Amino acid sequence: MFEINAFHKTLKEVVFLFDLMFDRGSSRGLMKRQDKKNLVKGLPFYLLMLLLIVGIVVLSRQRAFREGRGNAAPAYHSIDEVINSRQTWEPVLADWQGKEVPDLVFLLPDGQTRHLADYRGRECVVIVGATWFPPFRLQLAQAVRAAEEMKEGAPAVAALTAESAERIEEFLKRADFAGKSNFELGSVTLLAEPFSLPDGFPCLFFIDAQGRLKLAAVGLIPFAQLKALIELPLPE
Repeated sequence: MFEINAFHKTLKEVVFLFDLMFDRGSSRGLMKRQDKKNLVKGLPFYLLMLLLIVGIVVLSRQRAFREGRGNAAPAYHSIDEVINSRQTWEPVLADWQGKEVPDLVFLLPDGQTRHLADYRGRECVVIVGATWFPPFRLQLAQAVRAAEEMKEGAPAVAALTAESAERIEEFLKRADFAGKSNFELGSVTLLAEPFSLPDGFPCLFFIDAQGRLKLAAVGLIPFAQLKALIELPLPE
């Protein structure tokens, strides 16, 4: 909260200075040339402070996301508890919760066809996005890590993108998690509902072993919350 407040305060000061210098239609803009020069000299300092605070905010958000806000992972007892503790993502498609999702067909880079129904009988996380989008990459890495740690009942992680097989292969060459047994990245040309409904990336769908949607979300889900959403059952 301190970083956000400091950011807003510094931003307001920078905007105020620009307004003072260039608002010629009001009395505030009627400044002496020397005063304007003095303000211009001070602008680099304010801009530097603004960039510094933005950097602190971004780093703190990334650290919170990667670590799940603390070394000790919080204990979640229900999907609603996870939802209520969110900060970097939003739940969507509440009317689809508990409903069986339709099958999806996608192509792996080697040309093989996969069906979402192939994962029936185990938990599945479907992540929709684009390999060039950093939040998609980060969320994908976290999901694969969760699957690797959950030896019993490990979920399948299916990442879907509209990109070509060549681009997917290029991405997988650089990805640390390529080749993991619980992970597949494929290309899809047509998304059926509910997968086509959310507006935003990355979009995640948590599907239980019976093929029912537990939760759909848009945004970055921290590791501890991601893992809890995989493990927790649908509400009764």
